[in-house]
Formats: sequence, C-alpha cells, structure tokens
Amino acid sequence: MRISIVGAGALGRVYGVRLAAQGDDVTFVVRPERVADVRPFVIEQVNSADRRDTLERPRLAADIPADAEVVLITVRFDQLAPGPGVGGAAGGRTVADLLRGGPAAPVVVLTPLLPPQRAGLEEAALRRITPAMPSVSGYLDERGVVRYWLVGFASTLIDEEGGAPAERPPLEELARRLTSADLPARLEPDVGAQNTATTTAFFPLIAAIDAGGGTSALLENEGVLGTALEATRECVVLADRVGRVAPWTKLLTRALGPLTLKPGVALARLVVPEALRFLDAHFGPKLHAQHLAMGAAVLAMGREHGVSLPALERLMTLIEGRAGAR
Repeated sequence: MRISIVGAGALGRVYGVRLAAQGDDVTFVVRPERVADVRPFVIEQVNSADRRDTLERPRLAADIPADAEVVLITVRFDQLAPGPGVGGAAGGRTVADLLRGGPAAPVVVLTPLLPPQRAGLEEAALRRITPAMPSVSGYLDERGVVRYWLVGFASTLIDEEGGAPAERPPLEELARRLTSADLPARLEPDVGAQNTATTTAFFPLIAAIDAGGGTSALLENEGVLGTALEATRECVVLADRVGRVAPWTKLLTRALGPLTLKPGVALARLVVPEALRFLDAHFGPKLHAQHLAMGAAVLAMGREHGVSLPALERLMTLIEGRAGAR
C-alpha cells in the first residue's frame, strides 16, 4: 500500500517504519530543508523482547506524492492550525496547504483532534478528515532513536464514519496493513467523539507536567498538583458531555490523587524509570505550544457546553507563566 505520513516525529516514525518493514511504500512528508537528510530511522519497542527496526533510507518528500492511497497526519496538535508549517517551520506551509495540493486520498489524523480543530482543518483543506486514536506512545531519545510502547490491550482505532463512503475500502486496507505490521488496528464508530472525550479528560494531567516544570518537580509542588487534580475532575465532567471516554482513562482519572500519584511515580522510578523520561519528553515543557493550544480549545468547549472550568483556567495561567521563565 502507498502511504504518506505527514510528520516524522516519534509517532510518525513508529507507524512508518513498521509499515515499511513489511513492504509497504511509505513516504514521510517533512519540511523542505529536511528532505535531503539521509540518516536512518531507528525505532525500539520498550515493552517487547528488544524489538528494534531500522529504515536505512527513509523516503522523505516536501509534498504528498500524487499516487498516495492514504495519508496519515502525525504532527503536534498546535501544528494542525493555519499558522505554523509542518514541523513548526515559521512561515512554512500548513497541513491544510499540503492536503489541498495532494491527491484525493483518505486523510487519517492520528493527532488528538478536538471538534473545532477538525472543522477548521476540513474547511482549510477542502476535504473530510478521518479521526483516529493511536495505540502507540513514544519519544525521541538522545541518540535520535525512537523508544516506544505498544499498548497490548488496545488497537489503533479509525473512525469508520470519518471520511466519504468511497474512502472506506482504503481505510479497511490500512487497518489490515497496520495489523499485519503488528500494530493492531480496526475501524469503529464514533472514534472522533471518543478521541475528544479522552483527550479532554486526560489533558490537565499531561499539561501539569509542563506547568510544574517536569514530572519530579510537579510532585514536589503541591499547589500545581492540586490545581491539576481539580482541573481533571472538571474536565471529566466536560468529557462526559462530548463523548465516551476510553475506559482506561476513566479508571486512571478516578484513581489519581495526592495519596496515590506520588507512591505510583516512586514505584515507576524504581521499576520502569524510562517511563518518567517519556513523560517529560512527550508531555513536558518541550510541548509548551501544544499545551497552550489544546488548553484554549478545551476551555472553549467548556463554554460551549456550559461546564465551568475555573481550575483549568488557573492551570493554563501557570503554563503561560512558565513561558516567561524560560
């Protein structure tokens, strides 16, 4: 299958390298200045028997190839907006620009996608978008290698109603190709709403890592931690208004509190210390722009659905204040 992946960060590399390893034709769409980069893409699965895959010569392009059968979007949330270009290049082309200039292939967005962002991207790109939920989490380590976890009990979910009816066959084929690449995937109804609800419920917990200056610092800051937990309770209420929250998220948000979070992190530091490095790399201050954009979107949804989010507003103020401290 001919697959184009917009973005070559951790998520895009895991999906792209796994698909390429089984023989699929994969092109990574990146900033023009990155097209000549000849370094290999290496991915290592943490929760497996030392699985390591290498794509020696990844195919990089500045545009979506005309023969692409499906397009996967894996850029950050803030890069879906009309402003920044792919990869965050100032003044660069946006994701919508790339899609408008690309083929009429199904577009699957693996990035967390809230309703206003989906509507804005569809309007700007002049095409329908299919939301999806990945089952992979990872980060780029100091060697330039992607270290990732594949959630064994979850599949990559693709919204079966996200695109036009004619797009269902290539989406079904994509799910089959992902599954055969050991990335279980399936089409399912209402994935867009589930994605929205899950992202909304979980957002304060990930944004708090930025607000606190990292996982360890957050646990020592009772004020920020308390605000984040209060904001999480608010966002769970909002999440229940907009869709069905993934079961694991609801269990996690119910169980978390000052008396469970600190011992849990201390245990993780002893048993799986890399998980904390992942949290700081994947959700920490490096993703400051994404947190600001997503927080603003969640607050807007709260106003739309009549849910008060004062704790989240305080948390976002703390995050905004960290920008000046850098």
